[in-house]
Amino acid sequence: MTVVCCGVGADTGNVRPVPGVDADGRFEYVPIPEKGATTETATYGSLDRRHGEGTLADLLDGIRPGSDGEWVTDPAAIRDCSVHHDPNLTALTYGEHRPGYVAKLRELQPGDIVAFYGGFPGPDSDYKHRYLFGYFSVAEPPVVLDPEADREDVAAALAEHPENAHAKRFAGHGDLYYHDPAFTDRPRPVVIVPGEEPGGVLDRAVRLSDRRRGPNYYMREGVADALAPASSSDHGTHLGGFKPAVRCEIDAERFRAFLRRSA
Repeated sequence: MTVVCCGVGADTGNVRPVPGVDADGRFEYVPIPEKGATTETATYGSLDRRHGEGTLADLLDGIRPGSDGEWVTDPAAIRDCSVHHDPNLTALTYGEHRPGYVAKLRELQPGDIVAFYGGFPGPDSDYKHRYLFGYFSVAEPPVVLDPEADREDVAAALAEHPENAHAKRFAGHGDLYYHDPAFTDRPRPVVIVPGEEPGGVLDRAVRLSDRRRGPNYYMREGVADALAPASSSDHGTHLGGFKPAVRCEIDAERFRAFLRRSA
C-alpha cells in the first residue's frame, strides 16, 4: 500500500498574505482562486473560517487567479471570487493535471492514502515550512482523462464525481482546461481521485520540514523515518520550492499512527 503526499492550497503566487499556522497547530485551509469559468458556488466570502469569526475573505488582502497577471485587491471582488476547491476535503475528492502528480496518483488503489501539505508561515518564522493538513483514503481506482478522449466520455466520467473541482470547471467551461487548446498550448491528462473516510481536514497541522536550502525545504529526518519516502537526495526529501508529489512506502494504518503521534 502507498501514501502520496501532494502539495496544494493557496500560496504566495495567488493569495496574500498566506495564512499561517499558530503555536497550537491551528490553521485555515485556503483553496486557490478559480481562474476561469466554473459552476463552483463556494467563494472566499461564503467559506467560514475554522477558527475565529468571519470568512476566508477576511484573511486576504489580495488574490491572483492563475498565479499570473494583476492582483485583485478590491474587497468585494475577493469575497465574490469562486475558489478552486481542490482537494475538496468535505466531499473527499481531488483532481490533478501536473504530470509528476498524475504519474503517481494514477497508480493508487483502493485503501491507499492521498495526503495534502502546504506552505504556511509558522508562529516563530515567516518561512513557509511544509505542513500536512489533510488526507483521505482512496475509494476507487483513479480516473485518468486523456486529452484525446471523446468529450462525451469525459462528461460521463466527470458526472460520477460532481463535487470535484475539475468536474465543475468542465461544466462551466465546456471542456477541461488542460484539454482545451484554446486555454493551454500543452494539453495534458487530468486524474480524478475519489476518496472516502477516514479522511478530511486535520484539527492541527503537522510540520513536515525543518531544513531550508535556498528556496527549498526538506523533510524532517524523524518524519522521513516514519513516512518512508521513496526518493531522497543528499539534503533529504525535497518538499519544494515548487511542491513535488512524494510517494511514501507505508500502509494506511502506519500513516494514521504517524498522525496520532504527531497530534
